[in-house]
Amino acid sequence: MICFTLLFAGKQKNDQYVLLISFDGFRADYLNWYDTPNFDRLGKNGVKAEGLQPVFVTKTFPNHYSIATGMYAENHGLIGNYFFDPKFNEVYQLKDRNKVEDARFYGGEPIWVTAEKQGLRTASYFWVGTEAPIGGQQPSKWKRYDHDFPFEARIDSVLKWFGLPEQIRPRLVLLYFHEPDGTGHRYGPRSSETQLIVESMDRLMGSILTKIKDLDIYPYLNIIVTSDHGMAETSRKRQIPLKEHIDMRSITMEGSGPYSFLSSKSKKNLENTYNILKGIPHLTVYLKNDIPDRWHFKNHYRIKDLLVLADEGWTVVETDHGPSSYMSKGTHGYDNALRSMHAIFLAQGPVFKIDYFSPVINNIDIYPLVAHILRLEPFNGIDGKLDNVQGLLK
Repeated sequence: MICFTLLFAGKQKNDQYVLLISFDGFRADYLNWYDTPNFDRLGKNGVKAEGLQPVFVTKTFPNHYSIATGMYAENHGLIGNYFFDPKFNEVYQLKDRNKVEDARFYGGEPIWVTAEKQGLRTASYFWVGTEAPIGGQQPSKWKRYDHDFPFEARIDSVLKWFGLPEQIRPRLVLLYFHEPDGTGHRYGPRSSETQLIVESMDRLMGSILTKIKDLDIYPYLNIIVTSDHGMAETSRKRQIPLKEHIDMRSITMEGSGPYSFLSSKSKKNLENTYNILKGIPHLTVYLKNDIPDRWHFKNHYRIKDLLVLADEGWTVVETDHGPSSYMSKGTHGYDNALRSMHAIFLAQGPVFKIDYFSPVINNIDIYPLVAHILRLEPFNGIDGKLDNVQGLLK
């Protein structure tokens, strides 16, 4: 009886902390292409995956929210950085403060909601979804997004949170940096500018690894470092202007870039559009019901009638951008199976193996991993599975 009681008490003991960090647009290959001694040290002292596969579509908001909820986009409903919701008759976009803070747009249960509901305090520095009261709940501490807020100051705030008295100290902290994504877009993944910013992010990682050692909770702190997606090379010469092929007057186009949604009130117009676009090089068009099952991206009312997806490195536009207009040299949003779309995953801490290399893992498996570390009962609607990442743990 005594042994059983001790075993039960040991199982219930919850003394672990998690710091979940995202470096937006950090392509997995950057660790091989550029000089990243601090990320390398993190992997050597813990675990490193060959890559992290994002969900489709490979955009920022869907993937940060999939990491947070353990769900595919068709199940949590945040299907893009920009989309029209026909039930609300409203457009969601990341630059619209009112929409970003509107809980109606967010399905599922993010990990901070799971934790807070089960009595663990959480905090967030700019993670997607934390600015909205999802299920009536937000992190105990959260920040309204400020793109220009210095990276080092974000780190210092996180350290202060972890240094709070135990009764008000967060057990889970989420931290977001918008680089190297911005630079990768502007200059492309294979550029000297992107090399400089990746190596700058590595120094930032080094700063984090140094500063956390001074925390009293350091022996119990687990760090998970990841990203939302990778980055692919693009070119002005690889544009697909839809207006040159189809009559856009009766077609509504939602978004441009690696993919776009097309819809129309006329089924005949949709059929004609579909049949024409099937013959366009470097472009694949899907009727909603025919979108590949492996993407888990068709069973939501926000997903429109037609999905057009460009080949890697190609860009879908309504009309050809003139030679004087700006066009990014890198982007993301392509097939999530592409190596260029894969992100980083590294982790270190008392629960993780040391110097362990893992095959590619799925970002939906991060939620059950964090829930397991913090002894939380996961939300029952998740798609991720702890079994898929159990091998990372001691």
